[in-house]
Amino acid sequence: MLANLKEWLQDRKQHLDLFDETKTAKQDNPLYIIGSLVWLSWMVVIVSGVILMLWYIPTTTGAYRSIEHITYDIPFGWLVRGMHKYAADMLIICITLRIYRMYFAGEYKKPGELSWMILFASLVLGMISGITGYLLIWNQRAFWAAKTVLTVPTYYDEIPLLGNTGLGHAITYIFLGGPAVGQATITRFYAIHFGISVVFVILAEVFFYRTRRRRLNLSPFVIVLVLAFLGWLSFERLTDMGRWANPNRTPLPILSDWYFLALYQLVKYMPPLWAGIAPALLIGYGMLVPFLDRTKETRPLERPLFFTVGMLALVYFIAFTALIMLNIAVISRDPPIIMAVTAVVMVAAFMWELVHRRRKARQAQTPPARPAPPAPRATAAAS
Repeated sequence: MLANLKEWLQDRKQHLDLFDETKTAKQDNPLYIIGSLVWLSWMVVIVSGVILMLWYIPTTTGAYRSIEHITYDIPFGWLVRGMHKYAADMLIICITLRIYRMYFAGEYKKPGELSWMILFASLVLGMISGITGYLLIWNQRAFWAAKTVLTVPTYYDEIPLLGNTGLGHAITYIFLGGPAVGQATITRFYAIHFGISVVFVILAEVFFYRTRRRRLNLSPFVIVLVLAFLGWLSFERLTDMGRWANPNRTPLPILSDWYFLALYQLVKYMPPLWAGIAPALLIGYGMLVPFLDRTKETRPLERPLFFTVGMLALVYFIAFTALIMLNIAVISRDPPIIMAVTAVVMVAAFMWELVHRRRKARQAQTPPARPAPPAPRATAAAS
């Protein structure tokens, strides 16, 4: 078994493609420059983050003031902070788009399983880096968003068969560094936020060194255009400070970064136990989908069930985000409707999958048509 796993890893490593390095011939399609944009935005995040570290103070008393100082007192500090924030948003957007491209185009199938799994894990780690970086501002929204997110692991202690093992509270305690969000939390979040980038940079450099691939398959014009857009966005929409974190005053609604809003809304709709399990199930499905989809088809409509699941995830991401941003969600009304819609859609998807497979099986059993007999010669017809 270990030999098979080693052989599988060796084969997939040969086809590893994290930043679309092998797809330069397809760059007339915008969907195939996403990988390079992932790399570019990531580098902007790292460079701007290192500059921010020169002035940032990771303490509950100094964090907010130090970011104010960076934004309003340091020359071009607002630009560095804006580039860091908007490049991070761009990174999450590009990874998400790349995942959807791979999903609907079936690029996660052999030999792309390892590329898919690393990319999906990168999205999860990128979101963790986002929420840990979000707290570093130490304002009201960041404080309460972190507090809310860190309550989710405690629900693991309500799993019926396992009972209260204390694992969920232990996970929360490790991140908090104590019984509540405080100095130990900001220290841990700062270390995680910084550590994720460092580890990934080292791994990526080892990857490029061994494969001799190009890091960035973009023209200088496109690179300048992207950087100019991030600079313009930093100037036009100066990243706000919000109010200093106040543990005694709960903001309503509690909001986090945009890419957590849909998940946060989903968790609010569910009972506490499922609120803890659902994110783990979503991550598990994402990591294992190359092994769940066993067909050789790559076209989306030839994979009805997986196509429907992907579309459902996309629609729910947009809808839940809109509901929480517009503050129009009704907890007592929405969950039954969402459950009913989900059940109907999934039953329809299963039926579609069955019908599709039967049709493909009949086509496979149908013998090929006999070739038509040759037409009589014109000379023979004339005589």
